[in-house]
Amino acid sequence: RREGAPGRVREAEGGTLFLDEIGDMPLAMQARLLRVLQDRAVVPLGGGRPVAVDFTLLCATHCHLKEAIDAGRFRQDLYYRLNGLTLTLPPLRERGDLPHLVAQMLEQALPGRGVALAPELAQAFAGHRWPGNLRQLANALRTACALLGDDEAQIGWQHLPDDLVEDLRAAPPPRSTSEALDEAARLQLNQLHTVRRVLETCGGNLSEAARRLGISRNTLYRKLGAAGAA
Repeated sequence: RREGAPGRVREAEGGTLFLDEIGDMPLAMQARLLRVLQDRAVVPLGGGRPVAVDFTLLCATHCHLKEAIDAGRFRQDLYYRLNGLTLTLPPLRERGDLPHLVAQMLEQALPGRGVALAPELAQAFAGHRWPGNLRQLANALRTACALLGDDEAQIGWQHLPDDLVEDLRAAPPPRSTSEALDEAARLQLNQLHTVRRVLETCGGNLSEAARRLGISRNTLYRKLGAAGAA
């Protein structure tokens, strides 16, 4: 178009720019991003004068960025420019709340039906590594709900995709209850550390900390209260 387009960076002016899979960004584009972050300005495509920009930057990646730096795939200077508060989300296989997630997803898919996994299938789910993480779980349950009969309230093997059934039957035995509880406790501790770091960054301002964490003040109070009780 003759009048051009502002681009994502300029569209984020005064707000937040989210860059997903930052670890897969080509090196040439990394250099351009670094220049924008250093100068707080962007040059529109095709030239022209730099335009000042002011935005908050959030990034996500499945890569280990320090390993990518060592391999020459990611710029070290950009890494240290980006690396402020880091939040590591554990993969589904390391979380201790799989039954709760399954119940929540099933209720969202078929509200009021009371649909649940068959006991044998629930054990298989608990022992699976879920390489596709939450998206794989959500897609599997969505397929199962689509294949569930109107008079059925329990998801069995026959409701799952064939490839997932094959993987589940080949999986090692599920973790013990004590192992699951240990992982749940570790997850809760990691969440608490993150909450306390954000709260410290905000100078003890609970409202600002809740906003940055994306939770309500009441939820923040509950998390801090549970930590105090423990």
